[in-house]
Amino acid sequence: MLCNQSVGLIARYIEKSGISTVCTTFRKEITELSGTPRIISVKTSAGKPLGKPGDIKMQRKIIEAGFDLLQQNIDKMTIVSIDK
Repeated sequence: MLCNQSVGLIARYIEKSGISTVCTTFRKEITELSGTPRIISVKTSAGKPLGKPGDIKMQRKIIEAGFDLLQQNIDKMTIVSIDK
C-alpha cells in the first residue's frame, strides 16, 4: 500500500515541475488519495503492472494507454481503467 501512495506523491511533484507522468496501479483507490495526475488502473495482482508475463496484447494495451495519457493536457486527475 505504501508504494502506491509514495509513487503517486512523487508523480505529482514531478508534474509540478512540468514533466508529465503516468502511474499504473492495481489499487486505484489508494493511488487516488495521493493526488496522482494520470492513473492507469489495471485488473491485475501486485507486482504485475503490465499484466501477466507473456500477455503481449494486454501489455501493449496498457502501454498505449499510457502514451495516450502523456499526450493529454490535464487540469485534474485523469483515470483510465483497463480490464482484461
